[in-house]
Amino acid sequence: MNEAKIVKKIQAGDMNALGEIFEIYKDQAFKYSYLITGNKFTSEDIVQETFIKCYLSAKSLRNVDQFKSWFFKILTRIAWKHAGKDKKALPLENIFEKADNNSIEKSINMYIKDQEAETLHAEIEHLDLKQRTVIVLFYFNELSVKEIAKVMGCFEGTVKSRLHSARKKLKASLLNNEDTRYEKIKGCES
Repeated sequence: MNEAKIVKKIQAGDMNALGEIFEIYKDQAFKYSYLITGNKFTSEDIVQETFIKCYLSAKSLRNVDQFKSWFFKILTRIAWKHAGKDKKALPLENIFEKADNNSIEKSINMYIKDQEAETLHAEIEHLDLKQRTVIVLFYFNELSVKEIAKVMGCFEGTVKSRLHSARKKLKASLLNNEDTRYEKIKGCES
């Protein structure tokens, strides 16, 4: 069944349709909220709160074809509300795909990938909330600039500007990390 039909069923009060849309978006929603808040338990609460709000507010959605943007707008607002309330309760978990550990080479590659993902995630956390949001929506949830503008309630140019600024900051901080790591290694060799 296509998404528009499912959304229409939700608007009619069909709780089973909510379960269907939940299955479609739960993983994306969790990953997104986790990347915004950095907390597994808070992210679970955010996802649950978002789906409840979607169900209760579904009749206000005029164009069912725009459900994805509408859904992420609600998710973003709820994630922003929770962001900063909690600090990380648990160490960073690898929420990205895990490699197969059958061989030493794969294990080493997995470790390197995990370290790079951890470093990237840490640098994303240092961005201000709105820059972090556009990075996560664009790269991790693969929303277009137009969809992100709808989600965040701003102009497309603002989204492009935030993406540009965030990329610049990430690049500078990642290069700085790389230079620092190189200096430490070089110092150990002396």
